[in-house]
Amino acid sequence: MITQQDLISGIEEYCGEVNEELIRRAYLFTLDKHGTQLRESGDPFFSHPIEVAEILISLKMDQDTIIAGMLHDTIEDTHTTLEEITEHFGEKIAKIVDGVTKLSKFESSSLAERQAENFRKLLMSAASDIRVLIIKLADRLHNIRTLKFKKKKLRRQYIAKETLEIYAPIAERIGIMGIKDELQDTAFAELHPEIYKTIKSRLRHLYDASEHIISSTVNEIQKLALKIDIPCSISGRLKTPHSIWEKMKIRNISFDQLSDIMAFRIIVDSIAQCYQMLGCIHRNYLVIPGRFRDYISTPKNNNYQSLHTSVIGPLNKRIEIQIRTKDMHQIAEFGIAAHCDYKINGAQKPKTSTDYHWIRNLVSVLENASGIDEFLANSKTEILSDTVFCVTPKGTIVSLPRGSTVLDFAYSIHSDIGNRASVAKVNGSSVPLQTIVENGDQIEIIVDHKQVPKPAWEGYVVTIKAKTAIKKFLGAFDRERITMIGKSNFYNCLERYDIAVTDRDVNSICENLKCESRTQMFYAIGSSQITMREIITVYNEIKSANLNLSVVDKPPASIPNEGEPSIFGLPNLPITPVSCCSPIPGDRIVGIAIDNVGIEIHIEKCRLLPEKEREPNVKMLELSWNKKAFDVNKKYPTNLYITSTYEPGNLSKIATAIENKGGDIINLKIGEKYDNLFQIQIEVEVSDIAQLAMINAELRSVPFINKVVRS
Repeated sequence: MITQQDLISGIEEYCGEVNEELIRRAYLFTLDKHGTQLRESGDPFFSHPIEVAEILISLKMDQDTIIAGMLHDTIEDTHTTLEEITEHFGEKIAKIVDGVTKLSKFESSSLAERQAENFRKLLMSAASDIRVLIIKLADRLHNIRTLKFKKKKLRRQYIAKETLEIYAPIAERIGIMGIKDELQDTAFAELHPEIYKTIKSRLRHLYDASEHIISSTVNEIQKLALKIDIPCSISGRLKTPHSIWEKMKIRNISFDQLSDIMAFRIIVDSIAQCYQMLGCIHRNYLVIPGRFRDYISTPKNNNYQSLHTSVIGPLNKRIEIQIRTKDMHQIAEFGIAAHCDYKINGAQKPKTSTDYHWIRNLVSVLENASGIDEFLANSKTEILSDTVFCVTPKGTIVSLPRGSTVLDFAYSIHSDIGNRASVAKVNGSSVPLQTIVENGDQIEIIVDHKQVPKPAWEGYVVTIKAKTAIKKFLGAFDRERITMIGKSNFYNCLERYDIAVTDRDVNSICENLKCESRTQMFYAIGSSQITMREIITVYNEIKSANLNLSVVDKPPASIPNEGEPSIFGLPNLPITPVSCCSPIPGDRIVGIAIDNVGIEIHIEKCRLLPEKEREPNVKMLELSWNKKAFDVNKKYPTNLYITSTYEPGNLSKIATAIENKGGDIINLKIGEKYDNLFQIQIEVEVSDIAQLAMINAELRSVPFINKVVRS
């Protein structure tokens, strides 16, 4: 068991001033609160938070973080309150503990929502204090070390999968590579035990066979460094099982085909010596093309800096070499912990969200995602992505996820530039907006104030900022369009019944429909959340309440009732329009009399008829068309659904086919494209069923039309 003194001694190694009394108090408080609780391994539960504190010490974290690490499970797993933590250890530590607690509470939710909810908590807490995220990583590291003690296999696999998909990439993002490697390998061993054992065995055999290769390579590089008078430390190692497995999958090769399994690290005193050492390596060994990376001039997003190169080294073996300074090595090993400043009262200056643009990007995802799946997918894209660096015409360097396009680049500069992007130039040449950018590209975006985002643009971009901006613009544009359609439908419905209304009357209808504003009501109508039947029903309620609305009981234009009725058996009641089947002369029809609404007229085979018949206060009427209904000068609307392949000018040919048979198109809507097929909904006015049959036959004769169905 780790003792109080062990923790204090560990902190004293890197921090000059240690509040021993506070450390001891936190240790005893944690021991007391967790009492006799046990972990699944049978160990006292108390051992877990103390092990987490020791991991934080290995990262050289500040005292507040270490104390919060000891206390991180007290609120979640005991009766301790946040107020109690504040009283005993102060507001700063309590705030960190509260942040970690919020990250843990999600674990009682369903598996389907757990990952996304964890991301949300992780993001919001890290945005206020990055130390919350570091404690959670230390917590996950100790949990993954003891994963084998969990009895349920599915639970172990879920934790391992979550570790690989979320926690290991986050550890890499904030630069804590040691934790990243251990998380990956342990989770990999749980998810793919046989593959892990095989690779581990091969690595052990390879190490035994090549131990002398590593030592001789280190000695040879050391001699080269001495020749150019550069003091350095050199170490060599075999890569981890998980990293080897990833290489095998990406390159689609076997273990035997891997040639860069060994990696060597050279640590020097200055940046100038990094480049001198690189030149020395390249002069003495055969360089493998395309394998050089300069992360000193262009650091990674987590501030990682180093020179990477691959060469054919001693004994004709392919090796990877990393060259960095001591300070760079600290950052590579400890990430943000390497930036701690313990000279001011022994306190760390933690990084905030302003130091990590990816956290800011994830905040925008959280605010704009339409659902859990979208949030989770976009968050993973942002966290897992590698980086490329591009240059503006003025020389400013812009970092983007690998696979980004010039349109992503435009949105990274400013949303308005992205929205108005018209032409892109890469290295002086005009290119399409969906062109993928490469390292070092100089990109110029030419804007056009008449340009607006198109739906296809969503498929051109990969960055969260670009996707969010495009979706936001299209959403606002689409909402305005739907609202205008709803407004038109609302007044058309009233006009068909000769309902004359004032602004006050419209407000009354809006209020009865429980809409906060007219705009909301029109949008609900346009998006089919409110039906025409509901409008008529509300109108009748208003009329019965003696509001000043006047109505003439006149049927809709689709079923005229001027003078002699067009339908036999029709009582003297208002006709309510229906959108489900739109009967026309020649159809076999029935009527449905509904209290306080009127009469609905349906085709006998209408899909909604069985449901309508079961409604209370409904009376079925036997109806039929009379000769007046077949007057050629009268038109009746009906809906056709056409499935068509894409052909240039196909809409024109469809319209011509309908007009050739005397039909009039009054509305047209194009649905989503699927592969090379898309659906067109057309509202057509015809005189009777015979004319509709001729139009259907004419449309089916068009080569690119696959299907014609009447709604």
